Amino acid sequence: MALLVTSLLITHEGAAADAAPNTAAHGPIPIGNFIRQPDFSKVTISPDGRYLAALVPLPDNPYGNLIGIVDAKTAKIVHVLRSASNTLIADYFWASDDRIVATLATQRGGLDTPLPTGELFATNADGSDQVDLFGYRAGGPQTGTLIHTTEKRNAYAEPISRYPIDKNKILIAVNDFTHERAGSFTEAEILDIRNGRAVSQGNSPVPNAKLIADHAGQVRVAYADNQFKGDMVWLRASPSDAWTVLNDPGKSGVEFAPIGFNRDNSKLYVRMAHGDRPDAIELMDLANHTFTKVYQGQFADPGELLPTADGLDYYAIITNDGEQKLFYLNENSPEAQLSKALAANFPGQLAYFSSFTRDGKRAIVRVVSDRNPGDYYLFDLDTRNARYVFSAMPWIDAHQMRPMQPIELTTRDGLLLHGFLTVPAGNKPFPLIVLPHGGPHWIFDTWGFNSETQMFADRGYAVLQINYRGSGGYGVNFVSRGFRQWGLSMQDDLTDATEWAIHQGYADAQRICIYGASYGGYAAIEGAVREPDLYKCAVGYSGVYDLRVQLSNSDTEQTDKGDAYLKLALGYDQDDLLRRSPLSGVNRIKADLLLIHGGEDPRAPFKNFKELTKALDQDNKHYETLVEPDEGHGFFLPQHREEAYEKIVSFIDSHIGSSDMASDKQTQAKASP
Repeated sequence: MALLVTSLLITHEGAAADAAPNTAAHGPIPIGNFIRQPDFSKVTISPDGRYLAALVPLPDNPYGNLIGIVDAKTAKIVHVLRSASNTLIADYFWASDDRIVATLATQRGGLDTPLPTGELFATNADGSDQVDLFGYRAGGPQTGTLIHTTEKRNAYAEPISRYPIDKNKILIAVNDFTHERAGSFTEAEILDIRNGRAVSQGNSPVPNAKLIADHAGQVRVAYADNQFKGDMVWLRASPSDAWTVLNDPGKSGVEFAPIGFNRDNSKLYVRMAHGDRPDAIELMDLANHTFTKVYQGQFADPGELLPTADGLDYYAIITNDGEQKLFYLNENSPEAQLSKALAANFPGQLAYFSSFTRDGKRAIVRVVSDRNPGDYYLFDLDTRNARYVFSAMPWIDAHQMRPMQPIELTTRDGLLLHGFLTVPAGNKPFPLIVLPHGGPHWIFDTWGFNSETQMFADRGYAVLQINYRGSGGYGVNFVSRGFRQWGLSMQDDLTDATEWAIHQGYADAQRICIYGASYGGYAAIEGAVREPDLYKCAVGYSGVYDLRVQLSNSDTEQTDKGDAYLKLALGYDQDDLLRRSPLSGVNRIKADLLLIHGGEDPRAPFKNFKELTKALDQDNKHYETLVEPDEGHGFFLPQHREEAYEKIVSFIDSHIGSSDMASDKQTQAKASP
């Protein structure tokens, strides 16, 4: 029976996004406010509704964090679970009413950025019965007398589902570490969250497969990459049955990726590829293999599917056609009706249920927007009350942030591109920062709060983010159009977008810089090579500057799958790779450059930086640098990140900023973060 909601009581006290508008003029917000880690993230409610939990950073230890567990009624702290030395809690979930399972990441060697370990750890909400459930450190000496040890496993585990399949039992997928290049067959295991004992449910049909279980806890679906030609999908009736091919895109001409089962396990939600059109969410009937379309966007692929209160189905899809919104799978469902009532209280924002109690009577509501990093409310069905509990970044005043405007434009060869433009207060034209995203393939910019964008807009810059060809989010053909187009049509897209901003009157043609990280760093420096009169300055952060280095030295190349990806994305002709590398065109550069890199970067090896600076020196080009020897792909330590952004802002200010900006910069530098 549908639940009709006529009114809701929203208690906003303390919520950053709902504070009174701050219309007073303000100087530049300290950079530290934008790079600071959120106070609260991954806020959840326990299945019985007794507890709330959240990830919280340790202010005195960047390598550590904690899970804060709070009594939902009294708001009193029940327990604080701190991570171990040089170990971060990467994620967590409620595996029972009072037991949490966490995944870990750790600092390795001299590298600053923690890396996922594939370990699982469990604790009761009150801190009792702590167990290393799975991993290479399980079974070894422990420092706490409350720690129960289990057998050491030289393997990587991740949950198949965040819902328990039985009392104190969860499903995990396990991959052995001993076949790192080729990968290993994925084993499904039932894991006891009290003692770490595991029972196998069999292996995947091929190495490196992802597994999906039905609502009875039976692992029935497997899917794996097919040399980037669409996922191969397998199905079985039960763990004791053999795997059979459900879809081979090379033979069927149909390409889809499985998501999860419907309520009665008779159908499978899939993400269906539609060529030049965006992907669609469809339901596949497992009896007759027919498909029913559930949702397809106007131009952008669908986002996350939101599970119902009981976890047996989905109630909504987050859409990406410009501003993020909700599409309801069943308009009359209780979750949909409540969600619509909530949305009316948060105009211009995305409000959705992110965590439910088992009975669906209480839930965590997450509210986000392009100007709001996130607020969390505790919703009570009986009282119709949504009570504010946490803000992710309470020091951010949403009314001082700038809106992110969806845009579209057509390239020189007729391809429609989408992206976002964030402009500062004041009158156009503005000095412009072109901000290409990293990745580049399958990654894309979406509407939402972006700390970098807001930091620049706060300092008087317009920021242009364009999803160039090769980006994800706009159908499979849009991705493939970027293969082997690094430095060619992908770069032309950025140039066309920059010129669009000029012609639309947003950008001052004499005051444009391009800045990006990873692939974005490549695109920034390649932009200075290919368009020497368009950009006054370029900033490369952990960038790729010699495509040959990526093909032979990056960590992507160290697996068979990664090697196949690089050859597909870049090609493998050494002369052609050199021609499309920024270092081969330094003689054309007129813009001043800033290069920032970590000395232990495994993804874009430091050799990129060394080869480019060598070429710049040989051509007597001016450039500035910032190197952190122990950092990896992007800086992790807060002091290193703040130093990097101080350097970036100062560099850009000196090239396209006004004298007023420079004065504000000096004031900001004196302000405490």
